Amino acid sequence: MFNPEKDFNRILLETLGRDGLSISALAKSLESKGIKHHRLILTGYLRAMTDIGYLKERDIPPSKIYQVTKALPESVYEQVGKACRKVSDDPDELILYTLFRMFKRPIFVSELKASGVSRPIGVPVSEEDAADYKKILKRAGNIVPAQAAVRPLEEMPDLLNEVLITILLDSTESRHLIAETKQSKLM
Repeated sequence: MFNPEKDFNRILLETLGRDGLSISALAKSLESKGIKHHRLILTGYLRAMTDIGYLKERDIPPSKIYQVTKALPESVYEQVGKACRKVSDDPDELILYTLFRMFKRPIFVSELKASGVSRPIGVPVSEEDAADYKKILKRAGNIVPAQAAVRPLEEMPDLLNEVLITILLDSTESRHLIAETKQSKLM
């Protein structure tokens, strides 16, 4: 589900910490953070995350301890923010433009914050337009942001291309395939 603030996977891994927790200790810790799930739901969730390799289950009778084995992949917002910082010295407008083009809609302030933008940028869209996009997000089962939505001030197609190439190369660990120098003549 879309949640630019923080998704449950990340909250769960942060709560488990390095040492891990039992299901009952995890349930109590999450409840203290305002997240209340039945222990059976947590058990299923933990087993699924164990199956896909993010957690390890240790049997310490009478309970099982779940420990984090690897971090979750970066969110799309983190990837865009990181790539834009590699491509531009002033990446904030580029982050907005990239997200705007990728999602084909105005971008909410919470999405910009998730990408690392902390200052106001872009042109605000009308309340009516923002409400329409909120309805679309809600219909798709997403958590709807309460903040304003903005669109970019200018077009940056060349930089967008560089950002998308950077994201692709970083996510596939393919930078070693790039020719660093250009050969001027054949030997």
